Amino acid sequence: MLDDQYLVDYQHVAIERNGDDLLKNVTFQVVAGDFVTLEGAVGSGKSTLLRSLYADVPVSQGSAFVLGFDLKHLPYRKQSKLRSQMGIVFQNYLLFDNKTVFDNLKYVVDSLGFKTEGNQKDYIMSVLQKTGLESKAMIFPHKLSGGERQTVAIARALVHQPKLILADEPTGNLDNETAAHIAQILHTYSKRGAAVIVATHDEPVFASFPHTGYRIKETSLDKIE
Repeated sequence: MLDDQYLVDYQHVAIERNGDDLLKNVTFQVVAGDFVTLEGAVGSGKSTLLRSLYADVPVSQGSAFVLGFDLKHLPYRKQSKLRSQMGIVFQNYLLFDNKTVFDNLKYVVDSLGFKTEGNQKDYIMSVLQKTGLESKAMIFPHKLSGGERQTVAIARALVHQPKLILADEPTGNLDNETAAHIAQILHTYSKRGAAVIVATHDEPVFASFPHTGYRIKETSLDKIE
């Protein structure tokens, strides 16, 4: 049953593929302001769980509500409405290399019909400034370092002020300093009242930030005490 308190409410959720359990009996809840890590080895199912949250992987059993949407009974036509309230950071960035950094963010603002706070250009530049990208606004992503591209992906995910951020291995293959910068941006955003869920196998990067951790092991999800 839906509880408006929770942005994510999973109760005894199972995710299957070809009849095999990828995850089972997954129970966790997320409220506004939470900073959550999903930890576990590569291939443990972290990305699969994230993908289920934005209805890219179906839930086969249990009760699953995200941002008020019942994932077990979510028509395809409503998936875009669910995702429009999220910011999703993919492992491979998925930036538009034929658009500048500024225009990557502008594309999201325009396509979602997001009403910016004041002048649109000034607003987008303020988001870039907060993520340390102001000087890169007119550069094309393929000319940036891996860490800068990841930061652009995060800025793009934040630009429409979503209620929920999902980040899949956002610090993978980054040096320690850049990884810490990425973690700081995400944690700061959660402190502003949104919820952030990060799938990571790079636990030490997030250890210094207050957060709730879960570990996936052998198809189950356990809270880290």
